[in-house]
Amino acid sequence: MDKTINLIRQKGTTLLEALVATAIIGIGFIAIFQMVAYSVRSIDISGERTKINYLSDMILEDLMAYKSSAKNSRKLYDALIEDRDGNGDFWKMTGCTDGPGITANVSAEDNIKNKWNNRFSKRRLRCINSADSKSLKTYSICRDAAVCTNQNNAIYDKLYFGKVEISIGTKSKNLYFRIH
Repeated sequence: MDKTINLIRQKGTTLLEALVATAIIGIGFIAIFQMVAYSVRSIDISGERTKINYLSDMILEDLMAYKSSAKNSRKLYDALIEDRDGNGDFWKMTGCTDGPGITANVSAEDNIKNKWNNRFSKRRLRCINSADSKSLKTYSICRDAAVCTNQNNAIYDKLYFGKVEISIGTKSKNLYFRIH
C-alpha cells in the first residue's frame, strides 16, 4: 500500500514540475522575443545611418566632380556662393517630400540639385517628421570682406568650404569639406 501512495505522489509531483518548467520556458521566450525586437530596431536604425553617411558623401563627391562645370560662363563653385539663400544654404530640403522625379537639365548646377532632391526624398530615407531637413551650406574665405562671407588677411586666394547637414528625427549628421 505504501508503494501505491508513493506512486500517486510521484505522478502529481511530475505534473507540478512540468507546469513550473513550462512557466520558466515561457518567461525565457518572452525575454528572447524582446531581444529580437530590439535587434531588429537596432539594425533598422543602423541601416538609416549608413544611408545618411553614403548620401552626404555623395554630395561631396558631386561637388568635387563638377566644381569647374560652367553655367553661363559661371563656375559651379562660384554659383555655390552666389546662389545661397539668406541662411547660407545653396540647397535645402525640408520635411517629407516624394522628390521631383528625374529631369534632364542643361547645367551641372541644376542636375545635382535635382539629383539630391531625388536621393534625399522619402523614397530613399525614412521621414520621421516634417522638421527633418537636409542642406548644403557654403562659405568663402578671402581677403576682401565685400567679396567673401568670411575675411582673413592671411589668405591670398579665395577658398570655398561646404557643410552638409542632415537632421532626421533627433539625429544629425554634419560633414565639413573644402570645395576649391
